Amino acid sequence: MKNMVAMFARCLTTALALILVVMVLLNCLGVVLRYVWGVSLLWLDESLVFSMVVLVFLGAISVSQEDRHLRMSLIADTLPPSALKAVKVFEHLLTAGTCLFVAWYSVLGISRLFARGTRSNMGEVPLWLVQSAVLVGLLGIAFVALLRLF
Repeated sequence: MKNMVAMFARCLTTALALILVVMVLLNCLGVVLRYVWGVSLLWLDESLVFSMVVLVFLGAISVSQEDRHLRMSLIADTLPPSALKAVKVFEHLLTAGTCLFVAWYSVLGISRLFARGTRSNMGEVPLWLVQSAVLVGLLGIAFVALLRLF
């Protein structure tokens, strides 16, 4: 199971890296169009912001899987191994609980956006679709934390 999650995280990281490259190219295109030809693509800035949301929340799954997220380890580094294990269990439970709690409210927000048919201003992108990346990221982090417990 851990190997499957690790393989999924690697594939996700590769896909997100490709999305980042596309974002950089689109940003360069926007600059050239704006300052060379005086043309603006109205949907471009909005799509870059939405892409960044996707990158952050889906990328957090890979970061969690690799156990490379930020933490304050000053106290944990001084603990004996038995106490460190208890701290790790508490950390994973707290992470999973917090992510699942926020994910629940994310579901409520997504369902409201979907029911209202709310779309973005320029690109007419359904906002529930963008917010779903937040939900998937939170659920992925919670899944990794629970997987580490077992």
